[in-house]
Amino acid sequence: MDRHEMDSNLRIILQTAEELATIYTKGGWDGDCNDFTQASSSVSQELTNREVERLWDEFADGELYAQNMIFTFHRKNGEKRIHIEQADKN
Repeated sequence: MDRHEMDSNLRIILQTAEELATIYTKGGWDGDCNDFTQASSSVSQELTNREVERLWDEFADGELYAQNMIFTFHRKNGEKRIHIEQADKN
């Protein structure tokens, strides 16, 4: 994966997360990697489930703070899940 492709994927991920955090203001959004990939289709058709799983693997059982959002990477019943919420809800 080249730098341009990585930048594009990150842009899609952040834009998708921002949309989800805006829609799901109470309690945030929670879904598996496939759910996130499907949600990203409103932003772009370029992001694949494999790329979302690669992001999950990078931050497994941890958190990522980006653009006023908190990504929590966790497992539920063995399934890789992502929880997204706004860091500052004011």
